[in-house]
Amino acid sequence: FCMGFILKYSAITNMVFAIGIIVANVPEGLYATITIALTLTAKRLATQKVLVKNLEAVETLGSTTCICSDKTGTLTQNKMTVQHLWYNGTKIKALNRQKFGPNHHYEYDINDEGFKLLQDTAMTCSEAVFNNAIPKENTDILEHIQNQAQKDKKRKEIEQAYLEELANTSWLQRTTIGDASESALIKFFQCIEDIQITRKKYPVVELENGTQAKMPFNSTNKFALIICEYPTEDSNYCLFIKGAPEKIWSYCTQIYINNKLQVVDEHWRSEFDKVNLSFGKQGERVLGFAKLHLPRSQYPKGFQFKVGSVQDFNFELANLGFIGLVSLVDPPRDAVPFAVKKCQAAGIKVIMVTGDQPVTAAAIAKQCNIIKDKTANEIAEEEGITFEAAMKKSNAIVIHGDMLTEALREDEGLPENEKGKKLASWLMKPQIVFARTSPAQKLIIVQGCQKLDHIVAVTGDGVNDSPAIKKADIGISMGITGSDVAKDAADMILLTDDFAAIVIGIEEGRKIFDNLKKAIVYILSSNVAELGPFLFFVILQLPLPLSTVLVLCVDLGTDMLPAVSFAYEGAELDIMTREPRNKHEHLTSARLLVYAYLQQGLIQDLAAFLTYFVIMQDFGFTPGGLVGMILRSGVVPKRGDKFDIDEPNFGNNNAYCAGSDGNELNTWEPLTKEGTLQKSYELHAPDWLFTLHKDIDLRMFYLKCNNFKMERNDYFAECRVKQLSPISGHPICYTTEALKYGQTGFFFSIVLCQIANTLEVKQRKLSLMYQGIRNQFMYFGFAQEIILCLLLAYVIPLNIILGTRDLIFLHWGTPGLVVVVFIILCDEAKKYCIRNFPKRANDKLNWFERNCLW
Repeated sequence: FCMGFILKYSAITNMVFAIGIIVANVPEGLYATITIALTLTAKRLATQKVLVKNLEAVETLGSTTCICSDKTGTLTQNKMTVQHLWYNGTKIKALNRQKFGPNHHYEYDINDEGFKLLQDTAMTCSEAVFNNAIPKENTDILEHIQNQAQKDKKRKEIEQAYLEELANTSWLQRTTIGDASESALIKFFQCIEDIQITRKKYPVVELENGTQAKMPFNSTNKFALIICEYPTEDSNYCLFIKGAPEKIWSYCTQIYINNKLQVVDEHWRSEFDKVNLSFGKQGERVLGFAKLHLPRSQYPKGFQFKVGSVQDFNFELANLGFIGLVSLVDPPRDAVPFAVKKCQAAGIKVIMVTGDQPVTAAAIAKQCNIIKDKTANEIAEEEGITFEAAMKKSNAIVIHGDMLTEALREDEGLPENEKGKKLASWLMKPQIVFARTSPAQKLIIVQGCQKLDHIVAVTGDGVNDSPAIKKADIGISMGITGSDVAKDAADMILLTDDFAAIVIGIEEGRKIFDNLKKAIVYILSSNVAELGPFLFFVILQLPLPLSTVLVLCVDLGTDMLPAVSFAYEGAELDIMTREPRNKHEHLTSARLLVYAYLQQGLIQDLAAFLTYFVIMQDFGFTPGGLVGMILRSGVVPKRGDKFDIDEPNFGNNNAYCAGSDGNELNTWEPLTKEGTLQKSYELHAPDWLFTLHKDIDLRMFYLKCNNFKMERNDYFAECRVKQLSPISGHPICYTTEALKYGQTGFFFSIVLCQIANTLEVKQRKLSLMYQGIRNQFMYFGFAQEIILCLLLAYVIPLNIILGTRDLIFLHWGTPGLVVVVFIILCDEAKKYCIRNFPKRANDKLNWFERNCLW
């Protein structure tokens, strides 16, 4: 703008230049593309049962390098069934009696005292119940009945029908209220004895404050207990407890064998460890059960137990009698092993964080492909070496929560930069499982991963998981089992609690990042092509090759839908085999700008200027003559003057030669009423921007004097296209109307180049032949571009308003088609080199991939 005034352009010309520069540099379609892309991705994820609360989280998920996932319900189906029992010192296969029928031979005897004791304890410690409530969809019809009597009658019919349906439904198919492990227990024992009858045998102690003497399970204590009325010879109350087997065993000094107590000695410790390990290695979750008859002398009738927390207990949790073990199987979800493999192929580390014991966690991790090698724990056990020594021999480790606690204790008092080194050494292993962890430890694991520059996604469902969910780069809550607090803290909610949905989200996140990059390249490329005409307009003083109005037609017309169509573009075939992108990588990088501006943009400028100069040449203007033409002054002929090469003044009766040497061009203008000519020394530049001089033959405008003799300037060539302008009604050759055709051709060339640009930009690394064009919206964008071009060129009202003209077919940007083909071939060659150029030793990327992949 300032340069224009220095070069002595008029204020209007400078304003046109300034507006053109501003419009050409603003990517008008980008904001719409980003908004639509994010919205479409959220909608696609919703169909996959993934609720996105924060649209930006989708893009973050695409850059994820580490997933810390729960086991139960996320990696597994959360459909537990009782698999084995261990009581009376015997391991027994626990087949469900309702499933296998009364005639099957079962390993367990329901009349055995040890079995009954295990059954009573398991049912008393569990709070799960069968859900007999009528589903809401069954009663929706009642909302449409206005008459109350009819509504009550219909409700009774629905209730009766539902009760009949329940009576015909097996206990295994019935829905329950309670967690998965307790639901499995009641489904196993219900068909032996009604669980409510079992529980009524042992009424829960009612306290004076109106609560019951029981403490539910939590991940910190790893057990649940309940105190019931159970009168015996020297006791009023009995404490029943269930939980992590090693935790329950640690409180026991005796074990029930055939309903009689025996002292726990080395034999029973060995037996317990052996059977617990065997259950765990089969991927089974194990629950331990025990009880203690509280002495009447210490706990008389009416004793007020304090069970709010372990610290509040006013009874000793020791010397319990161990009853037995129940193992439950919760198989991995069908899609999880493949989903984990996809993550690993994409360079994403999957870490299991669970409350299960290490052997169970390791077994499930192997089924899910999280662990593929022999673990350091197994190597240490087999070879009799320390865990630290075994770590050096294995890529897979299972870390107990107690080890994590010990590592944190060792960090106390150390400088900040020395803390967390042991955790970091664990996290650098490719295959990791954290077992017997608490929610607080999950937060520590997340922080450790982030210190290693991981982009961390974390799943959680409990209230205590919310700090870890909040701390993670992408927090994910469970939709079915998740608490309201966890859902509120999360960025995404898995409505089906399925790990595979996270992988879908990662793929969508990577895709959206790719597609936004493609849209940016597409938009910026045409911005350079739009900027070139205005720079040439000022610097080379060319008649403006592209009007400001046509710049807007590109940005808000032809470019808009194709840019938006990138939001609908499918993922590239290699999207889940790439390494995660660097956390510091932005949408616009130096390589992207170089590609968009210096390659695609300049090539488009070349094609468009070639078209412009060919059209102007066809209408009689040489490329050399166009340079500097907008500031050259000349003489506006009289109305009705026609170019005549044989006339001394070439038909311009308003021009004459003056000056002492006859080399000064001057003009006469008919200004007096008498019709005499009045001399004026003001020479004019023709009106290139508007249509004031549209019917003037510029061959008799640009004249020069030589010794009082009028001569033509050599700016002109032979007129090759004999065409009349629909606006002026005069021949186009040698008039300012030629510029309108040149501008329209320039516009057509940009559109053609952008179509070629779309085809190449839609895949960053793969060939167009591999990827194909499956995006129907992109076809629609191409059709819209072509239709808009035709309307602008051939609808006369639009010609008048926008300054476009009716091009012949050969001027439809065809001179630039050679350049369009060059764009495609050049880009395909670059992609071939990215895919196939050899890599140097120890390099992950070849030279082209490092320097040319934007």
